[in-house]
Amino acid sequence: MRVLQVVAYYPPHLGGLERHVEGLSRKLAEAGHEVTVYTANVPKLKPEEVVDGVEVRRFRCLASPLGNPLTPGLLGKLLENDRFDVVHTHVHYHMCSNLTVLSNVFRRRPLVLTCHGLELGYRGWKRALELVYNRTVGWWTFRSADEVIALTPTLAGMVEQLGARRDRTVVVPGWIEPVSAGVRADPAGFRAAYGLAGKKLVVFAGRLLPAKGLSCLIDAARQCQSGPTVAIIGDEAPGYAGCKESLVQQVKRLKLEKQVLFLGRFTREDLEAAYEAADLFVLPSLGEGLPVSVLEAMSHGKCALGTDVVGIRDVIRDGWNGALVEARNPAALARRIDALLGDDGMRARLGAQARRDVEQNYTPPAVLGKMLDVYRQACERRRSGRG
Repeated sequence: MRVLQVVAYYPPHLGGLERHVEGLSRKLAEAGHEVTVYTANVPKLKPEEVVDGVEVRRFRCLASPLGNPLTPGLLGKLLENDRFDVVHTHVHYHMCSNLTVLSNVFRRRPLVLTCHGLELGYRGWKRALELVYNRTVGWWTFRSADEVIALTPTLAGMVEQLGARRDRTVVVPGWIEPVSAGVRADPAGFRAAYGLAGKKLVVFAGRLLPAKGLSCLIDAARQCQSGPTVAIIGDEAPGYAGCKESLVQQVKRLKLEKQVLFLGRFTREDLEAAYEAADLFVLPSLGEGLPVSVLEAMSHGKCALGTDVVGIRDVIRDGWNGALVEARNPAALARRIDALLGDDGMRARLGAQARRDVEQNYTPPAVLGKMLDVYRQACERRRSGRG
């Protein structure tokens, strides 16, 4: 099968979406399918190259307002090229998906759209713009897809309210590669490098976005009685300039410079070392699609504490394989961090179950099979004239 993946950003750009599409593309190529990726040239690299058997075509990005790369050259390429059996685009509010849908008015190819999440964390005029978009261009984008993939059951119900047809919406989770504890990782080296030996360590990994709830985590760090060190791993996403500086200023106001560390962007190996070194992983988001960072931490056998919001509650079951706490509630988050850091046995039990759940539900073989079924269904819908 000849598959085109269309995505706003692709590795080496970091993020859960990027890793999801990269993993899917690589596994499809390994299974013998011909895979091409169209994406923005952020960061600037060769316009065309083959990576792990996947042809990657990067288009010039004029700007990234609100984290949305503007790549007008993409439309011409989509209109020009008709050699694909199925086109799979990601994130309904990215321009690349809008352009893909527009090109399909003329090309009429089997089209699959994956929704990776709906919570952007906007307020004020940005939130108003988001609502208008979802009722117009966003609705049209969902409505135009032959198949819509939601990463969780909760998300599936939400996209149907935004225009996705119920009989064309299916749940297919993302996956991660399970790891063996300690392999390719040096947790002691990580702790030594940042002066963390002997300290209780709370780790966050992800892009620095308003929707990630990091302001709440910083407030919680101030209220924690256990005095943990909070390591924030990741950097700003394009279009969100100033987000990191705002968080840094909050840390300074609260005099938490020695307790809250901004470690920046990590390599894959260093990130695995951070997961291994962590006593507790925390994701205080306002909403997620399928939180890759949580799955990664769980695959390392770590207890994950998340907010009780869309996406996270689909992965973490409170008291079974992790812990949940109310979103936007620093005091509650601080109390739960203290309770978990104070009970080594509970963290070990929850982390062990977390790893088992990831190995059972979020591994490549089962997920790839479901994805190919969706592709075949989209192709059949087009052939039968039901597109």
